[in-house]
Parts: sequence; structure tokens; C-alpha cells
Amino acid sequence: MGMGYSLIQKFPDFESIFSETVREAEANLGFSLSHILKDGPAEKLKETEITQPALLTVSTAVGRWLKNKGIQAEIALGHSVGEYSALVYAEALSFAEAVKLVQIRGRLMQNAVPLGEAGMAALIGGNLESAQNLCKALKEETKLVLEVSLLNAPGQIVISGHQKALELAVTRGREFGIRKVVLLEVSGPFHCSLLSKAGEELGMALRKAAISRPTIPVISNLTARPEKTSNEIIENLIGQVSKPVLWEDSIKFAAQNGFNHFIEVGSGAVLTGLVKKILPEAKSESIENIQDLSALS
Repeated sequence: MGMGYSLIQKFPDFESIFSETVREAEANLGFSLSHILKDGPAEKLKETEITQPALLTVSTAVGRWLKNKGIQAEIALGHSVGEYSALVYAEALSFAEAVKLVQIRGRLMQNAVPLGEAGMAALIGGNLESAQNLCKALKEETKLVLEVSLLNAPGQIVISGHQKALELAVTRGREFGIRKVVLLEVSGPFHCSLLSKAGEELGMALRKAAISRPTIPVISNLTARPEKTSNEIIENLIGQVSKPVLWEDSIKFAAQNGFNHFIEVGSGAVLTGLVKKILPEAKSESIENIQDLSALS
């Protein structure tokens, strides 16, 4: 069952809000998102230009549905493109505006580097220092780009860069105290300097968008601190394309400010798992794994 549709099976009243949100997305995207969400093919959903609007649409629909149920967040944050979902939830950005922006974002990120020329790899074991040392050494050796791109959780760091440098990292990781380096099946080297131009081009669209002050704090991927003004949000979203996602620091900031119950409203439960690694004592759950909404009230 495709994105969003498994939730309809558990909670039938989700269908009307989900369908309405998908129709709103389609009116701004120019293609049938509902067909792709429901029937795929999977290869189509992997295209960044489609993946990003799809993720935004599902998470926005869930956020709207929960609000209608009286379940409202006091702080919001999202991983990478999820930051747009958080901004929509916090009413800093309309959904119609956001879905057009993430389609542009996806296209720019997808086209920034020729397919197969660069990518990403997950580091299993090790820490930020060992990841930085690995990237620095291989950059100097190969003269290619290799950078830390996602700081997800303790022992879970992702690097991005040229494919040849990543392949070398697979064989050399142990020299730097990293247990294993695993190449990821992604379409580009996201959140590294190879996408700097894509971020700048996205900035032109962002500066034309209507962005206002969030109604609740939204934590930026770029700074791991709340975004307050429209200019700050724009600059953070531009920088986020080519700079590391500070997810671990973002979750820790939320916890330090008294938030210890996290609900993942997107597709899957990856972020729920990351939160549990960052804050074992916190309560973290995915909407897809919840059987009774009363547990969230």
C-alpha cells in the first residue's frame, strides 16, 4: 500500500483530509500525485522532483488531521525537505506555496550533478571527528569533494561527495575508526557543496514566496535553533541544500527546552528511530505505528 494509504486503512476518517491535500498538491504540481502515491512505480517515487512533494503532501495531511483531532504540537522540526512540512504546520508557509517550492528544490537538487557522478554514504560507528578526518584526508588525496552531510544520531553520520571519493571511503573507513562505510541508493550528493548553485537558484524562488513568522517554534536544520523571521527562514532553507543537516543537535535543543514527546507524521519511522538513539529517555513514536490516537492526546 502506497504513501498515506496504509494510514487510511487504520483510520478511515483520515481519507477525506488526505484526498483534499493531494488534490491541492496536484493543482500546483501539474501531474497526478495520487496515482504515483498509490500505485507507484517505486522508481518514479525515487525521483527527487516527485519524492519531495510526495513527502510534503503526506506529512501535511497528517498534520492537518491531527489538528482536527485536537492533537497539536508545541514545536516543529523536519529532516531535510521535512523542514518545509514543519513550516507549513507552523503556518509560516502555505501548503500551495510549499509544494511548488519543494518541486523546484527537488528538480534543482536532482540536476545539480550528473547521475552516477556523486552520491552519499552512511558511516556506521565513528563520530564527527573521525568523519571529518576521513573526508579531509580523501579530499586532499583525490582532489574531489567529500563532506559530512547528515549528523543524524550518535554513530549515524552520512557523508556526500564525488562517487570515486565515496568508493575510496568504503575501503579506507577503518583507518579512521569507522567500522563500516555503506554507499546509499540516492540520486545525488545532497547537503554538500556540490549543490551550492542549486541552493542559490532555489533562493530566487524562496525570495518570491510569502513566508511569515511561525506560530510555533520551527527548528532549522542549518542552525539547530528556532527560525523567527522570514529572512532567516529563507537564508536557512538556501543554506540547508548544500550544508549539513544538524538533526542530532536539533533534537537535543528541543529536549533542552522541555520537549520530550516526539511524533513523526511522515511516511515510515526512520526519524522515530533516530530520536530514540539521541534521547533514549524521550517518548518518540511514528504515526504509522500508532493503533490508537488516544495515546497521543
